[in-house]
Amino acid sequence: MPASATGHTHQRARMPSAGESRVTADLLAEAGFDVCTDLGQHFLRSQDAAYRLLDCADLGDEDQVLEVGAGLGTLSGTVAESGRRIWAVEKDQRLGSILQDVLDRFGPRARVSISDVRDVDLDEGLVAGTVLLAIMPFDWELSVVLTRHVFASTPKVERGLVVVPSRTLEQYQAAGEEGGTLRLREVDGISRSEFWPKAPEALRVVSIERCR
Repeated sequence: MPASATGHTHQRARMPSAGESRVTADLLAEAGFDVCTDLGQHFLRSQDAAYRLLDCADLGDEDQVLEVGAGLGTLSGTVAESGRRIWAVEKDQRLGSILQDVLDRFGPRARVSISDVRDVDLDEGLVAGTVLLAIMPFDWELSVVLTRHVFASTPKVERGLVVVPSRTLEQYQAAGEEGGTLRLREVDGISRSEFWPKAPEALRVVSIERCR
């Protein structure tokens, strides 16, 4: 697969046609969107799956949510529709207008940042007790790096629920035996076919807690 000028490996090469009322993962696939495969980029296909993840997160009515890799806004839109505050962070600038369109109608309850989460001041704008709710990159090493970064960069994120590759969970379980700072526990499963592109390995839905 060819590499783009930014150094990312892409799978295909177009955006969906303008004027779509709601851009979905399947529309991206049909349009031949150029997926950054080296970043583990992927998109949730089903809003039903987003509802299921929201249920697993066990959020309180007043909880604020941080989402890393918000993509097309399928999960973040579901969070905002439930009445919670959401801060959606997405690195891919090509998706900015799509994500903004999904969340604009929720006003100040929904915030969008188009940036690498490692370049964002997460303390600014978050409240104590914020929950990380995210589908992390399907590159297991990158998902480890980003998850650790979120919890290391702000004490305001107290817990999380994430979808990660199996090897990410295994990495944390091994680290826990050696005095790791985070504890990950599997709470549910999710099919690889819920995503486009289909995940290359088994996925786990896991809760995250800080080790005390």
